[in-house]
Amino acid sequence: MDSNNRPRRWTRRVVALPVAAGLLIGSLPARAADQTIELSSRGGYQSHRLPDGTTEVELVQQTAGGCRFGRTWGYDLTSKELWVDGGCSGRFKITTSAAASGDGASSSDNSSNIGAAVAAAAVIAGIALIASKDKDKDRDRDDGWQDDGGWNARQIRGKGGLCLDIEGGARPGRKLIVYDCNGGGNQRFEWNRDGELRVAGLCLDVADRNTADGARVMAFTCNGGANQRWRARGGEIRSADSGKCLDIEGGRARPGTAVIMYRCNGGDNQRWSW
Repeated sequence: MDSNNRPRRWTRRVVALPVAAGLLIGSLPARAADQTIELSSRGGYQSHRLPDGTTEVELVQQTAGGCRFGRTWGYDLTSKELWVDGGCSGRFKITTSAAASGDGASSSDNSSNIGAAVAAAAVIAGIALIASKDKDKDRDRDDGWQDDGGWNARQIRGKGGLCLDIEGGARPGRKLIVYDCNGGGNQRFEWNRDGELRVAGLCLDVADRNTADGARVMAFTCNGGANQRWRARGGEIRSADSGKCLDIEGGRARPGTAVIMYRCNGGDNQRWSW
């Protein structure tokens, strides 16, 4: 079980920003470039590959369906993907950095300027990542998991109308299963701004930080580990650690069936609603 203290990488990034700003001022200008595309889910999951250097995606016009960030549309800078689902259709503005596309350098730049450009691109990427994370957190407040009044405890339903459930009650080490929905405290989950899925004060945890298919999922004492952070995407619930999906083992939607981690495949045993 991962017992590490809460990660401190956000603090280190913020401290580095003043130094990075100096690199930017003394190096090549970094201008952003925008492009607009249309993407329609047609009632199902559709995706669009994002260009290299993408720093942000924004929904500028909804043309059909109910487009809600994190539920029916979203983007992933790591996998370079914009996606829509559940009937959402719209026009999206994609912002890319000039440094990534090579717009900022001239043919007469010397090696020192090239080095500065590389440093500037790294800084831009770091700032964009922080901004993207913060924006995603703010948008999470509108995606149905939480509101301005605090966390919302909700049942999470899957295949066959069964609910996520901590077997035998919420205790550290008890495994995650699906079961008949009954409104019990071991079936009411809260998703906080750190990406934790909490149930009765415990966190949903991938046992032993296992990233393999079939990894066991349980309730455990919250410790800030990456194996206790989650993302919602098009009805899927993905581990922030491995990128794999919560999956009803064997696809058998029967009360008591274990919920495990498995590579995402779009199956109905990996689709959840709340």
